[in-house]
This record gives sequence, C-alpha cells and structure tokens, in this order.
Amino acid sequence: MQIPMILSGPILRRVDNNQVTIWLATSEHVSITAEVLTIHKSEKGLKYKPFPVQSQTKTINLGKKLFVHLINISPNQKKFPVEQLLGYNLYLENNSQTYDLDSFHLLTANHPDSLVYEGLDYPTFYISTKKESPVLYGSCRKAHGKGQDALPSADQVLQQHRFDLNLRPCSLFMLGDQIYADDIADPLVPYLQFITHEIIGENEDLTLVEPKLQQYLHLLYKIQGRQEIIETLCNFTSSHAHNHLISFGEYAAMYLLSWSPVLWNLFHPNHEKEQLPERYDEQLEELHDFRQNTAKVRRVLANIPTYMIFDDHDITDDWNISSEWNKDVYGTSLGKHIICNGLTAFWAFQGWGNQPDTFHDDFIETMQQYVKRYPIGSQPYQKWQDTLLSFDSWHFIAPTTPLTLCLDTRTLREYDSSKAKVKLLHLINETVKTPILIGQKGWTLLDQLLKDSKWKKGDILRIASPTPLYGVDVIESFLKKQVYPFQYFGASVQYQLDFEAWKYNLTGFYSFLHFLSKHQLRKCIILSGDVHYASAVKANVSLNGEELSIYQVTSSPMKNISFDWLTGSMIKLIVRLNTLRRNEPIPKRFGKKDGAWTELENSNHDNAFTYWEEEISYQSLEHGTIVETQNNLGLLQDKKTALQNTLLINTEEQLHFDPFRES
Repeated sequence: MQIPMILSGPILRRVDNNQVTIWLATSEHVSITAEVLTIHKSEKGLKYKPFPVQSQTKTINLGKKLFVHLINISPNQKKFPVEQLLGYNLYLENNSQTYDLDSFHLLTANHPDSLVYEGLDYPTFYISTKKESPVLYGSCRKAHGKGQDALPSADQVLQQHRFDLNLRPCSLFMLGDQIYADDIADPLVPYLQFITHEIIGENEDLTLVEPKLQQYLHLLYKIQGRQEIIETLCNFTSSHAHNHLISFGEYAAMYLLSWSPVLWNLFHPNHEKEQLPERYDEQLEELHDFRQNTAKVRRVLANIPTYMIFDDHDITDDWNISSEWNKDVYGTSLGKHIICNGLTAFWAFQGWGNQPDTFHDDFIETMQQYVKRYPIGSQPYQKWQDTLLSFDSWHFIAPTTPLTLCLDTRTLREYDSSKAKVKLLHLINETVKTPILIGQKGWTLLDQLLKDSKWKKGDILRIASPTPLYGVDVIESFLKKQVYPFQYFGASVQYQLDFEAWKYNLTGFYSFLHFLSKHQLRKCIILSGDVHYASAVKANVSLNGEELSIYQVTSSPMKNISFDWLTGSMIKLIVRLNTLRRNEPIPKRFGKKDGAWTELENSNHDNAFTYWEEEISYQSLEHGTIVETQNNLGLLQDKKTALQNTLLINTEEQLHFDPFRES
C-alpha cells in the first residue's frame, strides 16, 4: 500500500512576532526548512517578497511510517511584521530529493487538496496586535456525531475575508474533545486497525500490561467488542466504549483522520451485511459529511494560528471526574496505560505546538523511547508513565492580543472529601461533592504563568476554559437541585450527566473569581465549550471591594448534536420562558460560613458571612432564544464599544447574538 508522504498538516500553531510554529506529520523521515513571504497589493496584483528567516525542526518518530515535526521559524534580524499578510512554504528533503508544498498539489489552485485561498499562491496568516481582531472558538467534534460539521464554516470565513485583516480571524481556539477516544464509529474500527498496522507497525503488547486481557483477545479487535474490556479491566465509566481506543497507534490514527483527507482516500468499508451492528449504515452516513469536509478543515488549520486544550473525550469520557473514579481507574494497569497513551498522542498532535518551550528535551526523549520500543514493565516504561501523570504544565498562554490564558481543568483539579447537603423528597441528605476544577496548586501555577508573561495587572485578559464558568442558570439549577441528589440512592448521575460545571462546586467557582479579583482585571473575556449548546453571558461581580466585568461566550458542539429537533426546541423554550421573562439581570448572592459556600437568599444579610454578589444577564439570538443547540463554531470580535458574538452554523448560515454593550 502506497502511503502518501504528507499525512497531515501543515498546521499553524503558536505564532507571534518572534516565532512561527508549524506542525507537520509525514510517512517518511525528512529534513524540513521553511520560507516566509510578505504579501503586498500593487497595481499589477500581489507582490511576494521573501522575508529573511531561519528554521529549526524537531522531529519525533512515532511509528514505522509516522514522523511528527515541529518547525520553529524565527526572523534573522528584526521581528516579523504585524498587521501584515504573510505567506509560507515548506521544503522537505528526502534521499537527496527536495519537495515543496506545491509538489503535493497543496499550492495548486482549484485542486481538491489545495491549502491556498482564491488569488493567493501560499497558505497565509497574520500576526495581530489589535484587540479588535476576530477569533474563532469551539469544541466537541465527533467524527460520526450528528449533524453537519461546523468547523469547515471557518473555511468560508477565511476565504471571504482573506485580504481584509479587520475581519479575518487571527486565531482559532479548539477547546476540547477534538477527538472522541471513547466513542468510535463502527465502520472506523477495522480501518483504524489497518492504519495502525501500516503506519505505526509493531504496537504495544497489551497482554504484558494486563495478563487478564488474554481471555478477551477474541473481542479486542472486533467491532463493538471492547465495552466489557473497558469496564472490567480499566474501570472506565463511558457507556459508549464498545470501540474505545486503547493503543497509542489507534489514538494517532484517529487524529490523522480528524485533520486531513489523505488517509480517508484509503477508506473502503466492505463488510457483509449480516455481520453489521445496528446503526452501522447510519454511522457511515454521518461519517460521510465529516470525511468530505476534511480538506476544508486542513486548509483552515494551515491558514490560522491554532491553540488546543483537552477535555475528557480526548482521553476518555469522565476522565478524572471524581476521586473515586481516579482510585478505581489508576489502580488498574490497563486503565492507566490507556490514559498515558491518550496523553502521549495529545502531546504529539495537540499539546506540543501550544507552547513548545514547555516540553524540554528529556520529556521528548521519554516519549520517543516509549513509542520506539514499548518497553512495558521496564524502568523506561515507568518513567514514561510517571512523566505524563505528574506533568503539571498542560496549561499555557497564547500570545494573542489580549493574551489568552488556556486552562487545564482535567489534571489540576482537586476533590473535596467533605459531604454536600442536598434536599430530595423533602429530606436532607448528604452526598459526594462535585470536583473543584482547578485546585490551589493549579491557581499558584497560573499566577506564576501570568507573572512570567507580558501580561500586566489590570489589563484585559482572555481565558479559554473547556467548560463554562457560567452555565445557563435554569439548566444548572435544575440539574444540581433536582437531579444530582439521586446520587444518594446510588444512581450514576455524575458519570451520565457530567456534573463538572464550575458552579456545581462553589469553592472552585469562588477560587476562579478570587483569581480574577486578585489580578485586578479591567475586563475578562471567557471562551468556553463542552456543554453542547451555545450561549453568551455577562456577569457583573462584586467581590472583596472589587468590581469585575466578565463576558463569556460558549460554542459547542462543532459536530455532535445531543438534542434532537424536539428536545432542542423544548430546551430553548424552557430557557426562554424561565430566563428572558425577566427583563433585568438575575441577581445572585453567595456566602461562606463555617467553611462551606452556599447560595443566599437576597434578604439574608448575616455579617458572619463572607460573600460575593453577581448580576447575570444573557444575550439573545436573532430568533429570541438565548441558547443554540445546532452544531456551531463561535466567531468573536471585540469592537470599540461592544463585543459581537456570532455562531457559524454551516458554510451558509450565521446566527448573531445581541452585542455586549460596554458602559
């Protein structure tokens, strides 16, 4: 089988006026150099002028036909120009032959694989220093998720505004669940195994990780064969784990399929009809939209600096949701092994490009030694696991204007061992508290990260949080007060409904507000996803004598509609009736007494409480609702007097929230 040289990419990653970082995956070992060009309009058309640069490439060999490269390009003397359209090309040398992107038709206009927009000769980007520059954001993109993929709508926006840097988005934030490792479509199972065999080659011997797997080998590579393995040997809690990714090669293959059309060309399902599981044909149809749009997604990622953070599905559903989950899963050798495989793939395909300097040579070499030899049970194997599970710097600051602080709410969480009092059926009971999404250690690390950055106290700060700080109040209140208490009776509602919102644990919520207050933010803008609906919220917060203005926009899912037409309409109607009937913002007071945070009645004015107050208001869409459950991608522009938040539903439809007016 002839495997193409370029498997995925190029993807623009971390970009500022001192460096440009590009990610690329190839099937052969190549030496890479880069070219950057300034682009100017003239009477004779566009003029391309080479900009003097030097490039340095770090490469990790992840399989017999998989090499991942991170190319760092820096200016020879002065800095890269800002507010200037820039183009780039890559030169790959292999066996004394040199190829550029055009050698693979990636610069050929009108070719299906082309990375260039109309009228341009190269993939392009620009470095913005203006807070008004638009940004794209979104999360939750499952290959066989229901509905039309929203991420390709970014391709239309970039095409339309390719020359207009006032309207062209300057950054893309992918806020988690870029893949669904725990929920793989049935038609992909044999193909993922094929890719793993052809590209990775020899993979880890999982029976050395968990000898009990011997009795399940007849299920391991069977469609829908893994649910029992995942539940019994890993203690994972995903209810869709029939085809859960296990090996590193499977995780890598899923990433390659998510961002590039190259390997889809070899995808030809040909099973006997009587052998197919239920929903096979439906999933195949859902994959069709995903597959046919991967060329557009590839072009988007080549033309805009992209920053990526994980949520749970990048590794497994419910990852680190509770102390009980951690004890059960990390106590199994196979569960811990799968999590480390997922983290290795996340690092290689996502994390490495966010802030490359975070990953020192020893970290990279540890990853290399694992995928090179899979030395299960040895000292290098233990070092690989220890390195990943103790790593505490997945968070980072994206060098945007304003700076964007990207949070890790999965590995920096803490768990409150005390019980929460809940009221159910007129009885007061106690049940386990939900997690604190970032613990004290995490906030200390974030304090230091801000201190080391160019951010100054009191400046505007943008924060990317996988899950919203503010959900829709009527939804969160109902779930917390009426549904979560059923956990007292043994119902697994925490795992089924993901009780991980910031406000479900007020200690964690307050620590977020305290972090903002301590740094005296003039304005805070939060980008979020996760919840499978889009919304726009403004909160005015009074805390410790400080007044905070928080603007939060949420976009989710990109491709994974969770509510059908009827339930989606019902949710919108309920939210509208319960929230928009109040013309004024919703006032809330929260207090702390005897170490416990609680929501206070507005009439309660007990001086023994330490408390904060907030007023929450929701922006509505053009059709009146404050939430949108269709697949969507957010487009945010910070104008001089207002924040304008738009939802890209598909390549033709856009929905606009009422703008946030600033006083």
